[in-house]
Amino acid sequence: MSIPAAGGWTAAVSFLFLWLLGVTASARAHGELDTISAFACQAAAYLLGLFGVLQVHAPRASIRDLLGVRRTHAAFYPLAIALGFALEGPITALYGAIERRWPSGGSDADLVRLFTEASAPERVALGLIFIALGPALEEVFFRGALARPLLRRHGAPLVIAVTSVLFAVAHLEWQKFLPIGLFGAALGVLRVASGSLVPPILLHATYNAIQCFSLISAARSGPETAAPVEADAALSAAAPTPAWLVAVGSGCALGLIALACVLGHRAEGAVRAREKDTP
Repeated sequence: MSIPAAGGWTAAVSFLFLWLLGVTASARAHGELDTISAFACQAAAYLLGLFGVLQVHAPRASIRDLLGVRRTHAAFYPLAIALGFALEGPITALYGAIERRWPSGGSDADLVRLFTEASAPERVALGLIFIALGPALEEVFFRGALARPLLRRHGAPLVIAVTSVLFAVAHLEWQKFLPIGLFGAALGVLRVASGSLVPPILLHATYNAIQCFSLISAARSGPETAAPVEADAALSAAAPTPAWLVAVGSGCALGLIALACVLGHRAEGAVRAREKDTP
């Protein structure tokens, strides 16, 4: 897959997602979408994109092979979870600084109100979307359907950079481009180093779980204490993250990313998994 083709697939999936949102909203009486319906539109768009990539770029490959759903060295799994915790502070602080300087105009209280007014089963469904289904869906497309075909034509650093940029741009709001791009870079490094899609899914899910916990806490306290949360890269702009937490988190994240790179080149399980990504 060429880089323009990867950009084209991302644009097509984003356009289809927005189109499905518009069609679904227009079919409703008040023109409003609930979170579950919006996720259904996203899932339909991304899965159709996955099917298109499979047919065009890897018609003879299995879905597992295309996505990189395979075993890797066991140390990558706890490493991915630890990296999710380490990245939360720095990414949150970066987005918060950008949002305070250039407000996006989004209503963060709406998400808190969503959890506040939701029933227990609805909260379970929302948590499942935010923590498990949403991260898995995005990783399947960006670090799976796009990364594997790109790795067959381009070097790993370029593939990490391209998928990070596309991942950021797909979120549409320019205030999120830099923090989500950096988050995407960490996801890309983990995908390339491990040779598997599983560690980046764990990293993404861990990060979102922390934000989901913040949302639930805000919902219990009432909308007036709401902290911003976003389904994919929920970042707080209301209260600045302490500088010491940003410093510690950044240092730990860099150390864990370096460890992932070393592990990817030296661990036998990771080397075998990495070999399946290259011709």
